[in-house]
Amino acid sequence: MSGSARASLALLAALLPACAEAGGPDAAGLEAAARRELPLAGQLASEPPRRWTPGQGVTLSLLPVRFRPARPSFPNQQNWCGLAIGSPDGSATTLVTLGTDWTETVSCNGLREAGEVPAAGGVPRFVLVYAASSPNAEVRVPVVLRWEAGRAVLDAEASQQVDEAGRGGSLERIRAALRPR
Repeated sequence: MSGSARASLALLAALLPACAEAGGPDAAGLEAAARRELPLAGQLASEPPRRWTPGQGVTLSLLPVRFRPARPSFPNQQNWCGLAIGSPDGSATTLVTLGTDWTETVSCNGLREAGEVPAAGGVPRFVLVYAASSPNAEVRVPVVLRWEAGRAVLDAEASQQVDEAGRGGSLERIRAALRPR
């Protein structure tokens, strides 16, 4: 096992108690859900889990993953990114967050920042800032999640609004852009 693999395993081991505290599957369970449910073709790379508390008594474990899609949107597309989301009831769901539809890109290079952002109309929100690239450019792409009907869903409108306004490069700028006026 390489030194970097050992370091990654040590980091995951250190974070597992926090995930267990949050309720729901641990990082290994979330990674298994991602392997089962996301449209992968082979390898899957995961990052340390994040936590989000969208409501009183509800803490989610968010496991960011990067993978080669089973059916790319176009011939030279390389990696998509997604999330495995662990709920307090023990269930896990997955979302493709970057690579298809309005988030189409040649390659998702991984999550760079993540955190809570101002709620909209009382609806809690969380943002993921990804690095994405094409053969001639690298950009930061914001993906906003909102808490709706007891689950995390992609908020395409807020994500595109922040991105098109040129405010999607950092968590701090996104928070400022989404702050109620």
